[in-house]
Amino acid sequence: MDDVHQLRIFQAVAQQLSFTRAAETLRLTQSAVSHQISALEKHAGCPLFTRAGRTITLTDPGRVLLAHTQRVFAALEEMRQAVATAARPDLGRIRIGAPATACQFILPAAVREFAESYPGWNLAITPADSPQAGQMILDGRLDLGIILCGPKSRQLSYEPLLEDELGFLVNPLHPWAREKKVDKADLGRQHYVLYSRQSVTFHIAETYLARSGAPLGAYTELGSMEAIKELVKLGLGVTVLARWAARREVQAGELVWLRPPGTKLLCTWCIAWKTGRELRAAEHTLSSLCRSSARELTAPARGR
Repeated sequence: MDDVHQLRIFQAVAQQLSFTRAAETLRLTQSAVSHQISALEKHAGCPLFTRAGRTITLTDPGRVLLAHTQRVFAALEEMRQAVATAARPDLGRIRIGAPATACQFILPAAVREFAESYPGWNLAITPADSPQAGQMILDGRLDLGIILCGPKSRQLSYEPLLEDELGFLVNPLHPWAREKKVDKADLGRQHYVLYSRQSVTFHIAETYLARSGAPLGAYTELGSMEAIKELVKLGLGVTVLARWAARREVQAGELVWLRPPGTKLLCTWCIAWKTGRELRAAEHTLSSLCRSSARELTAPARGR
């Protein structure tokens, strides 16, 4: 399987699950795509796709090959970037992934200062929740990730950005807001509006409620922090997030942030990269700028 062209065609078909769409993407004829896949299956000694009429799915060997193919192309891209950087140290590219809140609050200041220090470098920023960003780093699709650290992987290296504190965000007319504290006995009677179930924030909230004797019941799940805040403003539920993520709304009196009773809900933001890969000078600089941005962002909340 040393024909990169065949692997690129296989990857396109595997991602599109369609010979026709893959051919259109690659600007090849459908017969050419079919021929190359047949040749690859013959070389592999097993079918890579299951065909049922016009529907195709990956076989188990096909899924294994796809995972390795993605790593092959990631390694080729890394090699290309390394050669280009060696030839022109003043030029380069960093692919970084981060949750929506980090893209909105942490990255802007860091990106502005990075552009001043490395004007010839390009930044490719991908919105991605922490688990997704971690996997994309392992797959070679990202160089760095700003993530909320959950269970750590030995395949990733981490550098802490800051320790953060989560709390409950409620409408100003909510009983908790009027009392200026969260009623622990009332936790189980709330409707929660929470960020993506795959996120570290969701896991922290769910674990806290379970330990408080109020297991999470019905809830609304959204992939946008801004949408979550709007629902809470309307009194359609309460949420759990960092105070700085709603700093503007809290200062305007549109929302109220409250610490949970009992144990503090602490989490750690990190910069992550693939273990064994030495960071480039520009990546060290961007990491440092993100750390400064994060600490500056949370300073008012910690100083209150």
